[in-house]
Amino acid sequence: MKLFKIQFLTIFLVLCLCCSGVYATWVYLEGLDDTEGSLSVSTKDFTYGTFYITKVEVVGGSYTSAQSSKIADTDIQADLTLNSSASSSVVLNVTFYNNSEVSYYYNKAETLYSDNTAIEYTVSGIEQKEEVPAKTYKTITVTYDYKSGVNSNGTILSKVHFNFVVDKDSIGIVAAQNAVSRFEAILNNIASENSYETLETGMNNRNTGYNAASSVTYIGNVSGATNADSKLIQELFTNEFLTMDLDGDGKAEPITLMIKRENLDNDVSTGTSYTYVSNRTPRTVHGVEFTIYITSEGFSARTLNVYAATFTKIDGSDKWIQVVPLTKGTATANNYNGWGTANSFNTDTWKSTDGETMDTLAQEAIAALK
Repeated sequence: MKLFKIQFLTIFLVLCLCCSGVYATWVYLEGLDDTEGSLSVSTKDFTYGTFYITKVEVVGGSYTSAQSSKIADTDIQADLTLNSSASSSVVLNVTFYNNSEVSYYYNKAETLYSDNTAIEYTVSGIEQKEEVPAKTYKTITVTYDYKSGVNSNGTILSKVHFNFVVDKDSIGIVAAQNAVSRFEAILNNIASENSYETLETGMNNRNTGYNAASSVTYIGNVSGATNADSKLIQELFTNEFLTMDLDGDGKAEPITLMIKRENLDNDVSTGTSYTYVSNRTPRTVHGVEFTIYITSEGFSARTLNVYAATFTKIDGSDKWIQVVPLTKGTATANNYNGWGTANSFNTDTWKSTDGETMDTLAQEAIAALK
């Protein structure tokens, strides 16, 4: 067991070194052990932030033959032959692992394929809406037997999908955390070489970002943004951080984010400086912080849940540090350019759930560091 842990950790470290800028990758799970069946799955099945099967095994019943396997993260295949007894059955145990940071909830089992209607299956050991907390295992039982009054044609190939769902707001927190981690890597040129300079150049470009020729600039990936804005966000964050399965249906949904640059603490010694041109006159803004705003919601509602975090530099350091932790708040939906149909949100209206503005949070946080 210890040798496996050492080998797995070595693979993980090598992958991290070889895949610069990739943060959602294989992880080393300290708590794994043989009793949970974790070693029966190859390392390629250990993926960050997912809910998946670790083991499928035949554990009982009276039958002629039985084989079972995992064919997708939450799908199994059973190739079975019951005997001629009406009480013949095959009992499977299916073990799941929640390798995310939020709870999943059992919804239902769905038949993907079956070539024998005379045989049915039942699921036990879990109730609908039962919670599977983060970083925990859950084993359920699947029993195949004849339908009532039938005991012939006992061979079946069956594929079953187990549907688990997540709370959209909870998974939205994970999406926001991932985006903030990526943003910190961008600011410090860890995401890629010169990623910060790429962001700064894009925001300095008068044709990129609404109100770019201003002391306050922002850039986003919403539908109303310019092609240059959206392309820059896509380039820096990639699909890995701009999409996520938000409702557990297996389909990736878009994450909307805005990056705003402004002096939040009224201190010219923190953050950075940049120059813009207004009325053909160069103007320099000092003490600028960066704030990232993230939402996983659509824009049909007037008020949206939006997460935010702020970064600055302190005491002349070259390193950008996060001074306002990821904070949940709300913002008013509006058009990216300030008019027309809402396809974005207004960062000027953002307030935390406690009613504090980002200016207040940043000032308090930066003052505490001095």
